[in-house]
Amino acid sequence: MKAHLLLILVALASLALLSACAPPRIYKQYSYPVCEGKYRASYGPLSSRYVPAVQPSCRQYSTARDVSAWLEATINSHRLRGLQTLVLGCANLTQATESCEYGGPEGHAATLDMVFDFTRYDERIRVRKAVLAVYAFSNASYLSSTAALRGRLIVGDDYQSLAASRQPPVGQAGWILFDITDLAARAIIDRRDSVSFELSLPCTRDESSLSVVGVLRNEPVILVEYL
Repeated sequence: MKAHLLLILVALASLALLSACAPPRIYKQYSYPVCEGKYRASYGPLSSRYVPAVQPSCRQYSTARDVSAWLEATINSHRLRGLQTLVLGCANLTQATESCEYGGPEGHAATLDMVFDFTRYDERIRVRKAVLAVYAFSNASYLSSTAALRGRLIVGDDYQSLAASRQPPVGQAGWILFDITDLAARAIIDRRDSVSFELSLPCTRDESSLSVVGVLRNEPVILVEYL
């Protein structure tokens, strides 16, 4: 009996050693094809909004790895997930509140956070244009002209201001396209799989300066145009 147990233990130890020395398992993720003379176009929800920078070219959209809201409050700031939409900006708790300072005692501020994987794009491509699209259900013109979009390539980096150029929709609802070409090109060549973006509105004394944006409903997308 003891001999059998000893043989079993030796066999288990041998299997453990063999598995430790074996090459790592390779997980292959689907990536978007390079053009190579075949100009593919996949716009997703931006088919009627995106204007190509060059013709012909390839265009490929992607959804976020993670999209959430950060609620800034005086004592209990926290992250919210699973939201369909988000009221972006500072909101007063009562109508009598005179102002809503960011993180002030009488209100809260909400920010839209998005994380995208740029390793889906082949590092051999030549980026011609890239946009981050966010859907505004209300007050789209104010959001387009006033919102601050910031991004960073990896966690721990400092955020940098983005999208000096942006394309608002016609009317007060629709997709707003923020130009992120430079950051997207860097993220693709550096193989960054967790590029973070943060969209926020400044605090004002007027709640008409709020905008409802899509989170899981009409979720944000990125579209990269390349050769």
